[in-house]
Amino acid sequence: MDNNSTSFYDEFASKYDVMIPDERYQRMIPFFIKIFQENKVKTILDCASGTGKHAIAFSKLGYKVEGCDSNPKMVEQAKINAHAQEAKVNFIQADFKKLAEAFSRKFDCVICVGNSLSHELEDSGVMSALRSINEVLNDGGTIIVQIRNLPKLIKNNTRIFPVHHQKEPNGDVKLFFYVLDFDPSKVTFNVVSYIEENGIPKFNVYLVDYNIMAEHELVSNMAQAGFKELTSYGSFKFEKFDSESENIIVVGRK
Repeated sequence: MDNNSTSFYDEFASKYDVMIPDERYQRMIPFFIKIFQENKVKTILDCASGTGKHAIAFSKLGYKVEGCDSNPKMVEQAKINAHAQEAKVNFIQADFKKLAEAFSRKFDCVICVGNSLSHELEDSGVMSALRSINEVLNDGGTIIVQIRNLPKLIKNNTRIFPVHHQKEPNGDVKLFFYVLDFDPSKVTFNVVSYIEENGIPKFNVYLVDYNIMAEHELVSNMAQAGFKELTSYGSFKFEKFDSESENIIVVGRK
């Protein structure tokens, strides 16, 4: 993960769960459960666990789950969330390019979602992360990678779109939206935050860069890293991927 991303999560960790409410995670869970059941998954590693919402949900469903993230503030927030929900998940700080150094055990499934792989701005970093995931998967284990379909946003010149708006019963307002800057090799997300509490507004802008990775590039990289039986989806409803899909989700096996 580059320094830009590290700085972003240092500053934004406390607001992350406000911007992305629990309802969004809950809509994704049936997709994962179907994959887990089809592949007889019992142990899971979320290798870019953020504030821990996916890992906590899987744990509450009876799976043995561990999570890691390279940012210590995100790990701290994940531990707070797990404690609040009485979930038994071990969260640690670790680089997903060096998973074998952090975990002595192997897993039935490793997930890397939330556009996390795209934080690696160089192809060498992407390949290092994918090979690292391969190292900690059991033979025949399952990998699930999700990134945002940035080529679609570039093609359609989509530069501004809302993420979350919430008005509390007491009148407090929480608003987040993205303003995107397109470069030849990356997209910069300017995350605009407007939070009004007790009538006092606070306005901030946070910057984070993402690698532009097309679906065929991700599939090729995963194959080079040793994964097979690769299937691409465009949403968490198992819709087939096409160029207009919001997401690039690739499921494969070691």
